[in-house]
Amino acid sequence: MVRELNMDTQRQNFWKESIKKEAYVRLHWLEKYNKDFNRARSSLNRPRREAAPPVVPKSQSASLPAIKRQGPWYGKKKEKASDFLLEKEGDPNALLVEMRPVSSQTRKLLYDGFSKEGTGRYQYLAVRKLQKPEVKYEFPLTSAWEYGWKLNEVVSEMKAPHFGRSRIVQDTFYRNKGIIPLGDIATVHV
Repeated sequence: MVRELNMDTQRQNFWKESIKKEAYVRLHWLEKYNKDFNRARSSLNRPRREAAPPVVPKSQSASLPAIKRQGPWYGKKKEKASDFLLEKEGDPNALLVEMRPVSSQTRKLLYDGFSKEGTGRYQYLAVRKLQKPEVKYEFPLTSAWEYGWKLNEVVSEMKAPHFGRSRIVQDTFYRNKGIIPLGDIATVHV
């Protein structure tokens, strides 16, 4: 609902009066028809029957044996998250569990020079970018990687056509003998 900007005193008084009238009509309706609804409610609130006595008294019912808290995990303090992080901080491959280790030649590129000259980290990342994800990772990390994961094992030779678009055109709607095939000429009336 759009807020009206031209709210002057006259319009404000009109709204106040209409809201009061609506409230008065609601009260009048409640006063007039409330008795009918009270009768309907009272018929729904019938006295409830008492619950049937239990078949087996509580003293005779079988109880389950108590659970004994035993095991290697019971009684040990929970490890704090900070302790866990400090433990893993010492291991350089802790965060790269799913990534295969880098070869020594590629690792040397990382420490050779600096990125501004095009060596160091820049060259390391350029070499890593050229490797396929199947070589760098043990398994696909995202669902998008699953579509092409190890696809070159399945398709050994796959060449893109020299004129890629022309093949699509030829396969979809191109006809060797013109727009209308010869078989359809007899049916076309000019």
